[in-house]
Amino acid sequence: MTKCRLSIMDSGVIEDLKQFIATTVSQQTVDMRDDIDNIRTDVHNLDVKLTGKIDNLSTYLAEALDNSNEANGSQIRNHEKRINKLEKNVVLLQAS
Repeated sequence: MTKCRLSIMDSGVIEDLKQFIATTVSQQTVDMRDDIDNIRTDVHNLDVKLTGKIDNLSTYLAEALDNSNEANGSQIRNHEKRINKLEKNVVLLQAS
C-alpha cells in the first residue's frame, strides 16, 4: 500500500501566500499603469506630430486648389474671348 503524504498548510504559510499574491498583483498593476501612461504619452506625441502634418497638408492643398482654380479661370476667360471672336467672324461672314 502506498502512503500519501499530505502537507497541511498552517496559517503562516497561507498568510505568506496571500501576501505573495497581493504583492505580485500589486506590482503587475503598477507595471500596467506605467505601460498605460507610456501609451498615453506616445499617443499624445503622435497626435501633436500628425496635427502639424495635417495642418501643413491642408495649407498645401488649399494653395494648390487656389492655383488650379486661377489657371482654370484664366483658361476659361481665354476660351470665352476666342469664342466671341469666332462668333463675330461668323456673323460678319453671314452678313456679307
